[in-house]
Amino acid sequence: MSMLFRRSLSTLIPPKVVSAKQLGNAPNAKRVANMVSFYKSLPQGSAPAAQGKGVINWYKAKYFNGDKASGKPLLHLVFGLATLGYSLEYYFHLRHHKGGEEEH
Repeated sequence: MSMLFRRSLSTLIPPKVVSAKQLGNAPNAKRVANMVSFYKSLPQGSAPAAQGKGVINWYKAKYFNGDKASGKPLLHLVFGLATLGYSLEYYFHLRHHKGGEEEH
């Protein structure tokens, strides 16, 4: 169990590639220096929230992001599917009676 925990933890923590003392002594020091400068140039911290326009981004901001997250989208999904199912059932029921057939 401990080995499994260590292995899963090792995927979260990046390996220590090189120390500052070894940077000048290594034969591939230029490549390592390029890699270090690349990782230093990456932004740190959490990504900024996406500010987009449109109904989907508004819905996401209202119901999914931050402290305002709720279960209302599940209710919206249930009522939306029920409405769609009812409307399809009604349409096909009317279509069934349209041909002048006797009523059932």
